[in-house]
Amino acid sequence: MTHEERKRLIVLVTGANGGIGFGICHRLLIQLSQRRPPDAQPSFTSTLSPGEPSVVEPACDLTIIMACRSTQRAEEARQKLYNLLDTHLNSIPPNTPEHEYATDFRMNVRLEIHRLDLSVIRSVLEFSQEVSQKYPYISHIICNAGLATYSHLNFLVFFKQCYESPLKAVKHPMFNVQKAGVLSADNLGMVWQCNIFGHYVLFRSLQPLLSAWTARTRSEPARVLWMSSIDAMATYDPDNDPQLTKTSTSYQASKAQLDLMVWELNKQSKANGSEVMHYIITPGITATNVAAALLRPYVLELLMIAFFYFCRFIGSPHVLFSTYKASVAAVHLTLTPSRYIPSTADAHSTTSAKTQPGYGATMNRNAQLAFPKFSAANERWGKEYVLIEPVTVWEQHPDEGARAMDRCERLYQAFVEKEKVGIQNGPADGANGCVNGHA
Repeated sequence: MTHEERKRLIVLVTGANGGIGFGICHRLLIQLSQRRPPDAQPSFTSTLSPGEPSVVEPACDLTIIMACRSTQRAEEARQKLYNLLDTHLNSIPPNTPEHEYATDFRMNVRLEIHRLDLSVIRSVLEFSQEVSQKYPYISHIICNAGLATYSHLNFLVFFKQCYESPLKAVKHPMFNVQKAGVLSADNLGMVWQCNIFGHYVLFRSLQPLLSAWTARTRSEPARVLWMSSIDAMATYDPDNDPQLTKTSTSYQASKAQLDLMVWELNKQSKANGSEVMHYIITPGITATNVAAALLRPYVLELLMIAFFYFCRFIGSPHVLFSTYKASVAAVHLTLTPSRYIPSTADAHSTTSAKTQPGYGATMNRNAQLAFPKFSAANERWGKEYVLIEPVTVWEQHPDEGARAMDRCERLYQAFVEKEKVGIQNGPADGANGCVNGHA
């Protein structure tokens, strides 16, 4: 197959210069440099039809759009990614079909850098315009970037949680103290904007490019992967605090709101015959620079890593120790043919129904199937795999996903209108999407 005949994936990764975003780029490069990448193979064998081949050969070129706030860090990350790919290529025996394939892939891979600041909606709109002018389509958007307003660790709460349940302490850590009321330059909740709304604006602005990919391939719809967390908990009041400025656990709340919104996006996409598919992914629990910044002196970081190893040994599947392994769910959902990806999850397969802090409600005991969340996980000795867990419903607010999506859409339209008329100080009072007394 010539390069003129081969398809080229154009994958946009936000926050690609570090952490999980860097791990996703790294894993994509290593996987696609193989003719039969393991992450592209159907892991959910029950979805295979009788007699259907189980080996997938993507045979595609790759462009990664590294959407980063710091172009300097992005440049450093890009060079590091090229070096990692070259190291992998050098590990393949020369004069073999595998080496020839990887060398050919290396010659045609492209890592492109574009500046994107999710905390400034104008930056998102300008980024989308720039990307739309440069690329004919986008096959995938991986909404990875995000933040939490962590300030310090409460060690009393940490030891109390560890005493009560180490596994719960590592999955739902309540000892990471967060600042409440932090606003962005747009006068929106900072965590809400960076983790939810900024990515929604990105998706909506680039929707024509996603549709262009679907029209081009006619077989594989474009995909948007939304980075959630296993620590998602709806610890907020959707009526009085939709932008999560009043809750002291805005990070967990943002991921729960995101889960429900993506669930709604998926339902509406199916109902409308959309050309874009939406998936929820999580990286499990991985040590990143965000966590390291809280663990000073360095001995505390070492103790936390030891605690993570202990939790994995006693049964937690969610603790991973490299961003490459933590990216398995994101890359698997990027490369696996959509017909092999389950669209539902067994609500009773991973956990019994139980109340989560802040929900004030339990998992729907009558629902046998739920919307799936694909999480990076690993076995006790470190072999990574993809774990499917159900998105927890919110019985007290069953329409919160639709409401969250509507809030984002109205506010997105307000910002688009603002850019059209050239108003510099935000939407006029009373504009659509007015929440928390801000834009």
